[in-house]
Amino acid sequence: MPSDFPPENTLSLVNGVLTYGSITLFVLTAIFAMRDAAQLRQGRLLVVLMLSLAFLSLASIPNISNGSQAVYIAARTFSLPHIALFWLFFLSLLQDDFRYGRLEWIGSAAFTIAPVYYFCDYLGVALPLENLFDIYGNSAPFIMLGHVAWVALSGLHSDLLEPRRMTRLWLVLAIVIIALFSLSAQYIPPPNHSFLLQLIIGVPAQIGFLLWLTRLQPEQLVFERPKPVSPPADSVAPKELALHKALMSSIETERIFLRPSLSIDDLASHLSAPTHQLRHLINTSLGHRNFASFINAYRLKHAKMLLGDANRARDTVLEIAYESGFASLQSFNRVFKNAENITPSQYRGAALARASQN
Repeated sequence: MPSDFPPENTLSLVNGVLTYGSITLFVLTAIFAMRDAAQLRQGRLLVVLMLSLAFLSLASIPNISNGSQAVYIAARTFSLPHIALFWLFFLSLLQDDFRYGRLEWIGSAAFTIAPVYYFCDYLGVALPLENLFDIYGNSAPFIMLGHVAWVALSGLHSDLLEPRRMTRLWLVLAIVIIALFSLSAQYIPPPNHSFLLQLIIGVPAQIGFLLWLTRLQPEQLVFERPKPVSPPADSVAPKELALHKALMSSIETERIFLRPSLSIDDLASHLSAPTHQLRHLINTSLGHRNFASFINAYRLKHAKMLLGDANRARDTVLEIAYESGFASLQSFNRVFKNAENITPSQYRGAALARASQN
């Protein structure tokens, strides 16, 4: 490498300023999020994530373990779930139906295993499979970032919230830049690697964080604008009335929602309307955050009618799911339980019992 990199004392100064600056910003963000957005799941996750990252930054201060072993161990302990928390936070931002389900708990445990393993090794606890965990520990952040990028892209087209659509694209771009830089930085020997990492990623990230922190509002975490004091009398704008009439006709008369593979592009083409106009109508005028929630509302209504029909009691739940437009039994069960808080089978049992009593 060239010899014109900053000297060691400059590197230490830059690392120190950025590290302590990061700790300050993480703590301030946690305080603001706790004050303004604690009622939101995204807000609570943001609080815990920021505190975990603050402890991670504290543990990365040079020679902290030599100065105060107790502080270092506490910082390492509270920073252990930072990868899992990062993953959960962005899932909660990108998915309207995000819940702490079995898969989320399993994923969180998987992303926390490597930090726990390394921490146990630091404490002198001998654990097996060291080589395997070294490989997994290096790849776990990339696995997490890759999954976040996939979730962001897979939901891009059906997302009706324009701010969140843009966030998906910017998030994927940021992940690609971080991944490319991390891979290329492996060929840069320390301490220049650390300096470049802090300079190229740390400085812009802190400036962006600071700007975002000064205007933090709970609505930002759910990509909504602050609601007006008095809502408009008519939710459908006059220029959208014709499109709204055609949309309702396709839903209520043609029952186009029963098509399992229906996408917003398919529906726009069926209505001979631009996709962006249909997206705006469903989001702004009808109040749906994504296309799936709009279509699934009608599919659920149809499925509940079939489940409560005594003449269809011999039909399986799978048959009703397919007939109602769902692509799989798993997705039907998930959507149904999120909406009704019971399974389709439980709903059917209660509905048929009421019908028999009448």
